Amino acid sequence: MNIKTWFCVGFLVVGLMGCSTKKTADPELPGIEAYAKAEVTIERMRKEAEPDWNAVKAQYEITSPIVKKYDAKLGMQYDSEIRQALSKCAAGEKVKVNQQTLAKGLQHVTVLAIRDELDGKDKAVSAKRIKAYFEGIRPSFVRRDKDFFAEDKTLQTAADAALERLVKADSADYLTARREIEDVIARTYALCVLFEIMEVENLRDSDLAECDVKRAEAAIFYRIIEPRIKKRSPKTAEKISNMLSGNYATMNSAALEKDLEAGLTPISLR
Repeated sequence: MNIKTWFCVGFLVVGLMGCSTKKTADPELPGIEAYAKAEVTIERMRKEAEPDWNAVKAQYEITSPIVKKYDAKLGMQYDSEIRQALSKCAAGEKVKVNQQTLAKGLQHVTVLAIRDELDGKDKAVSAKRIKAYFEGIRPSFVRRDKDFFAEDKTLQTAADAALERLVKADSADYLTARREIEDVIARTYALCVLFEIMEVENLRDSDLAECDVKRAEAAIFYRIIEPRIKKRSPKTAEKISNMLSGNYATMNSAALEKDLEAGLTPISLR
């Protein structure tokens, strides 16, 4: 075989390798990574002393295709609810309350997307997508580690270990890895609900407006774990819902913690 023939064969092999790479690359992963990055950016921007709601809306537009995807798939209306909330924030209408629809609503969508990917047929592709999605909700794990575990990274460590197992899992280990990531997500968001009600207890005699904010946060956090609790114990789920929608004076974090643990058994919150 002469040099010219070798060159042509080599060029053909490289070309075929390039085509193979393009076929195996996940076309959805860049969009998911952009979604998670925008979600974290929104979280930072909305907490600024004077948020630029037009800039926040621009970041939301990056996330909106995935929000709309799960709205259509699951019969939700988060896109319209978030847009309405953004308009109210821009108009200065109950900004601290309305922005929770955006912030916590995106977290709910992210968890729903993770659950959806856990059911994906291509486990290797889904595992990478789940890792990308998780970065969008990591800040909540950081905050709850700080609030409940003295920044020992208890929740983050458990989540990262579960995600790594998910990526490396073969078919025999996948169900175990899946349960681990589902459990740490449920544990974290149960602690999110609990934290907000603990805050209500601290504020209800001094700042009812801030209690409204805390209730709004707790309500959407609870949406994330409610289906799991309702599946195990509809009565417990109803009891928690009634507390979250009830009078601030009757909110009891100790009772709530017991109900959350009962509904999420065998998960222990602390």
